[in-house]
Amino acid sequence: RGQTLTLLEKLNELDADEQADICESLHDHADELYRSCLARFGDDGENR
Repeated sequence: RGQTLTLLEKLNELDADEQADICESLHDHADELYRSCLARFGDDGENR
């Protein structure tokens, strides 16, 4: 997730708006996936 934010910052510096939008969407989906996995499997990766 941190790498996505670094990439997003760089794309914004380059005025690459379309790519920045895609990157932001990717970041949002990564957060959603992370929260979903935590809710389902917990911190230790075991199924609840």
